Amino acid sequence: MLQKIVTAGLLAAVCYWYWSGPYQARAHPNYQQKLEANDEAMKLCIRTANYKSGATGQVGEDPETSCAAKHGVYFDEGHWHSYGDSRPE
Repeated sequence: MLQKIVTAGLLAAVCYWYWSGPYQARAHPNYQQKLEANDEAMKLCIRTANYKSGATGQVGEDPETSCAAKHGVYFDEGHWHSYGDSRPE
């Protein structure tokens, strides 16, 4: 009986730790984490657009412009910022 109580307590502690730490960090990232995600998404999008234009030989719209519109971001101070997020002071 004591073993079941200890096991349930440990399981509850692990669940609480996961909920308060890694899950919250993934579900509600801070502004710096959002900047890093925007930068990675834009790098991938621009690389893909450049590859497609090189492979097909068709030169269309500027890859930065089209990817920025696709992801809803703008470039300022060396990072891609989202229009939907408010910048910290």
